[in-house]
Amino acid sequence: MSRRALAAFLILALNLTAFPAWSQVGRVTLEIPSSPTPSVTAALNAAGLPLLGSPAALTPSLALTPALSAPSAERVPQYQPVAAAQRLTPLATIAPIARVVPASTVVRPSVNVDRYAAIKEVLVRAAASASVEPKTIGRLYDNTPAAPDFEFLATVKTPAPPAPWRPSFLLLKPAAAVLNTVASSRYAKRLAGRLPHERVTTEEMGMQDTLSKAHASILSGRLQDALERLSSLFKGRDANRWYRANTSYLPYQFQGHDYIRFIERAVKLAYERAHSRARDASLIAEARAAARDGSLIGHEWRITQIQDKDSAHCAHHALFNAISASVGFVYPLSVHRFVERARELLNVRAESVTTARGAELASLQNSINLKLGVDVGEGMGIESIKKWAKLLGLGVEARGPPATASEWSALIGRGREVMISLRMFHERYKHSPEERALHGHDYEVLHHEVYLLGAFDSRSRGERLYMVQDSGSGATDFYTAEELTAVASDIQILRTAHAVALP
Repeated sequence: MSRRALAAFLILALNLTAFPAWSQVGRVTLEIPSSPTPSVTAALNAAGLPLLGSPAALTPSLALTPALSAPSAERVPQYQPVAAAQRLTPLATIAPIARVVPASTVVRPSVNVDRYAAIKEVLVRAAASASVEPKTIGRLYDNTPAAPDFEFLATVKTPAPPAPWRPSFLLLKPAAAVLNTVASSRYAKRLAGRLPHERVTTEEMGMQDTLSKAHASILSGRLQDALERLSSLFKGRDANRWYRANTSYLPYQFQGHDYIRFIERAVKLAYERAHSRARDASLIAEARAAARDGSLIGHEWRITQIQDKDSAHCAHHALFNAISASVGFVYPLSVHRFVERARELLNVRAESVTTARGAELASLQNSINLKLGVDVGEGMGIESIKKWAKLLGLGVEARGPPATASEWSALIGRGREVMISLRMFHERYKHSPEERALHGHDYEVLHHEVYLLGAFDSRSRGERLYMVQDSGSGATDFYTAEELTAVASDIQILRTAHAVALP
């Protein structure tokens, strides 16, 4: 058979053969497709799809099935009547049907595409923010309280200067100039000749200076400096007693307490952020990777043991951790023996520095606001830390904390370890309502000692993180430089060269 005859035969066969409804293209008709064969029915049931013969299975694409016909410009579609039982349901209530495709190519859409898209967007945002955490979470001292308004706080209101006379008539301008000069001169003499009760007192000038410097410290991120300034002038029983006796100065104390509350929230937030990262496995993995590739500063991440519950041994633990991470001890040593030996060498009984005893001694110590005896098991101040470190053969230098990441990083070096004194707030130690009014903040001030283990550049956070061994929480926390500056009140730099033995 020639090629031309074969083509003519195929065209004739296409015109005479009835194609299934789902394969027809071209013209539109309302023909209802016949019920599928048993094999097709079984396949649809297995795929969880409705039967094509049922009204619920009709879709716009199936209800408006096209049919092939001989090409003719004059021919129009012929619509066949539809049985009552097979009438189409409204389009709004028709369920969509999916075409059966091989399992290897099935793409299953979400049950609720809109909801999935919203969730996916949130997940994408969260993943993106992980690399820019410091930018998305904001600085610790964003939304800082406004600078003090001394015009409002002042107990003595400065008289307003006289309003100048500015006539519009040209001939009166020379006279106005003379009168304005006289009024200005009288105003200057009035200010210079104010009576004592009309002048700003030395106390008020000190309050204004303290508030101004504290606000500047807050803006620069030195929250501990601001807290120290404000605490010395605006909090405590003696301060409260004075302000209640001199009520005209109360607005200054209220302003100081507002600043203290802001500092408290910021410092508390810094500590909580750093501690929450201690449980982040990805950050621990990054720290260990930094140790392997040589980009780590200081020592590798290590587990931190928690100190005795409710003990004041934080300084002993910090010093013990510093020695263990660097030069080590010449023989195995427990923290308990470490503390015990410190008490043997450093403790001073109050009775040895005064002849007073019992209630008389307690009254004396209350009157001078100083504890005469020393028990380093109840906590160590900077001077006690320095004495104990020197007895252990360590060089020690105490100083104020740095402010920037480069300054913190420069502290960490070979043969040099850093202990940090924290002044912080914790949810566990809340003030009573009376104490809140007395001190101007909601939580007790906690003095705590920790050890700066090392630092590394975190890829997931996009910032350098500092590893701090905190025996109070029993964790190795991850701080940013900004957070570390917020919580640190002092640092002690230890110089070590040889393994340490107890004196």
